[in-house]
Amino acid sequence: MIQSLVITGLSTIFTLLLGSSWAQAQILGPSAAEVKFSYTTSFEAPEDNEEGSDEALAELHASHIFGIFSSPTLIAKYIGANDVSGGLGGPRTQMKIKILSSRTANGLISIKYSNSGKMILNKVAAKKILAQGSLVLPMPANPYEIYDKKCTDDHYTEFGDFWYFYDPFRAGCEHLSQSPMAVNVNLKITPSEFKKLQVTPKLPTLRGNNGNGDLFSIYIISGYDEKANKSDVGYRGFKEIQDELKQRGFGISRKRPNTNTPLNIYTKTITLDNGKSIEIEINHLLVSTDIGIKSNVFAKFFKEAVSVADVIVYGGHSGLGGNLDIPSLEEKAGKFKFNSKKNQIFFFDSCSSYSYYLEHFAVEKTKAKIDIMSNGLSSLFGTSTVVLFAFLDHLFSTSSKDVPWMTILSDMENTLGGDTYLLNVGGI
Repeated sequence: MIQSLVITGLSTIFTLLLGSSWAQAQILGPSAAEVKFSYTTSFEAPEDNEEGSDEALAELHASHIFGIFSSPTLIAKYIGANDVSGGLGGPRTQMKIKILSSRTANGLISIKYSNSGKMILNKVAAKKILAQGSLVLPMPANPYEIYDKKCTDDHYTEFGDFWYFYDPFRAGCEHLSQSPMAVNVNLKITPSEFKKLQVTPKLPTLRGNNGNGDLFSIYIISGYDEKANKSDVGYRGFKEIQDELKQRGFGISRKRPNTNTPLNIYTKTITLDNGKSIEIEINHLLVSTDIGIKSNVFAKFFKEAVSVADVIVYGGHSGLGGNLDIPSLEEKAGKFKFNSKKNQIFFFDSCSSYSYYLEHFAVEKTKAKIDIMSNGLSSLFGTSTVVLFAFLDHLFSTSSKDVPWMTILSDMENTLGGDTYLLNVGGI
């Protein structure tokens, strides 16, 4: 398709938080913790590079943290040799990079920069790293000289993807973690500042008169993996969701069933244990979500969802943050209208969505009430349906009571058989 009190007991703190209506935290997650990082380092790059600025070069250099964090060597060191998760975590891409010096000689640019921001970490790793106060990573001495096809993913083999998938500790690739190919960089890791965070999704509000009267509106977007046809895993996921909803008693109305952008509308009335009836309507679109496509179907559907939906689910590729870039979508669909009076949940079930999407929506809807569910690691198309319904079944429950976020997130993560995508929720 990333403190002393925290060190002494992350799980204890989160357990205590569930007893109150507010949490003092940045995110909540069964396996995830948020921390702050900072570092200063230097690197070189060719003078004739394609990045266009020193800041863009520094961003490219910093992005290699993603690949290093996914190395099984680091996972074994900080989480455990038998752990099956896909990495330690990842930084938010909205980092504070400052160029300290830049000089050009002999066809090379030498840049010194500082960088700081926030990152999500596996809780087990966070406890160890916070106790140390820092983390040493072998960052590239020159990101343009480290490309080695045997040191990256078997599918995403190109240079443009190398920073996300490469493993400098893999057997036969150790040279990428050593001088002269790498420079050890000391990342200072400190606790993230606390803020008030609602520890429940406020289901009575979401499923009440939340701007749609008695209608509880859910929009689901299923993106294709590679090709817009019936053999694609994205299409199979679309059909799986259809089958699951039919099994749960939803009626279905199909629009454009014989196209590559089918839209299903599901409806069902549920009666809560307090006697109140709720009309559930689910708009579910299968579509290519790549920001580079010419079609405006996805952009218009997402714009509509942002305006009217109580819950929005996006399942597809993150596109390194580009697929849900609001200004780019507005070029196709017109100005987005965020409803500041609505409570909303956005679930971005895509790879490293924590890193890419929180700031997008904080900028657009700073005064509104959005809970954003995201992944700190890569997620898989093959598990998306079972994870989704662990979430939706809470929304479909006939109980009139609210449910703690940690219960919902734990139920979703428990479908992964011991794995974790560092699923988390944060409010904006």
